[in-house]
Amino acid sequence: MNYSKLSKAQKRCIDAFVRLRPELANAESITRPEIEELFFKLHADRSSGGEKIGYPMWLVKGEKVSRGVYKFPAPNLATISSTKKVAKSVEKSMSEEDKEFFTELAEHGIMETA
Repeated sequence: MNYSKLSKAQKRCIDAFVRLRPELANAESITRPEIEELFFKLHADRSSGGEKIGYPMWLVKGEKVSRGVYKFPAPNLATISSTKKVAKSVEKSMSEEDKEFFTELAEHGIMETA
């Protein structure tokens, strides 16, 4: 489950969850009690003009990490994982000489490794 592939309504739900709990922006998973808590907060805010967001059944029926823990499509994870994939593909295409060069740079604190 990837944030960039969610529908508009699903992204609104994830964005609302992240507004209520900013640490979810980088979270890889979410528990059922957390989903319930966040949904009921959003539902209570509806009467005072809050955004209308339905219960995220798509999230609960999605990928399970373990019992009661579900994969969370955090907005920041999409960019982090794609950056790592690009770094790995670049590393595979480097020659041995280039790999040694970048390793020496990292050892001397000139460049960070991914």
